[in-house]
Amino acid sequence: MPLHAAGEYRRGAKSLAQLYISSYTPSLTALIKARRRSDQPLPVSFAAIGQNCPEGHSTILDCVEPELTLVQSLLPRPPKVSFTKITSIDATKSRALSALRDNPWLHFACHGTQNHTEPFKSAFLMRDEPLSLLDITQMDLSSHAFAFLSACETAVGDFHTPDEVIHLAAALQFAGVNSVVGTLWQVNDISVQRLVEAFYKSFCGDGTMNSKRAARALHRAVQSLLADADIPLDQRIVFVHIGI
Repeated sequence: MPLHAAGEYRRGAKSLAQLYISSYTPSLTALIKARRRSDQPLPVSFAAIGQNCPEGHSTILDCVEPELTLVQSLLPRPPKVSFTKITSIDATKSRALSALRDNPWLHFACHGTQNHTEPFKSAFLMRDEPLSLLDITQMDLSSHAFAFLSACETAVGDFHTPDEVIHLAAALQFAGVNSVVGTLWQVNDISVQRLVEAFYKSFCGDGTMNSKRAARALHRAVQSLLADADIPLDQRIVFVHIGI
């Protein structure tokens, strides 16, 4: 059980999530650097990157296109937000790298893999080839505010070396992204769609874009799903916030 989900799971008992808003950090250095930075003023550039059928995978992620459309509908309208969507055959590694470099606000919806043997080969799976953790660590993202990683295993790390945090979400923060939402294990389509909707309504529903609101927005989104019997416990606690 992850720390943010700690509690007594019996009727009438309290859990940590009812008392506190949880946020993780891969290192104190990364957290200190993030706290020193501030978001860029409006308008902001927001890129949604989705890949539903990457190279070497026969399983199509039917939820990707609807998810990106949902995200766009929940963001503030231009001129506050300049929105770019990259999907399907256009979502190649090179296009994803360009979007990652040029847009301080990001949402990924795709397959994600954590390589426990060689962590730097962990990756977002694009149309032609993976966008790896190593690729991300070689970028300067110090002007970046926020990334939502709607992909499996983006913050899972290595169970054999828990003190060494090497995963996709941590890589983005090490590279400079202030605030990152990632996942600890596999996610299902129903859970993702409901959580993404609840998250963005809380995060920027009032027309404000502030990355420091991400942890609270994720907390509220998760709390809003507690009464939903269709979403099992493992899917209510799969998303975590990293950074500020």
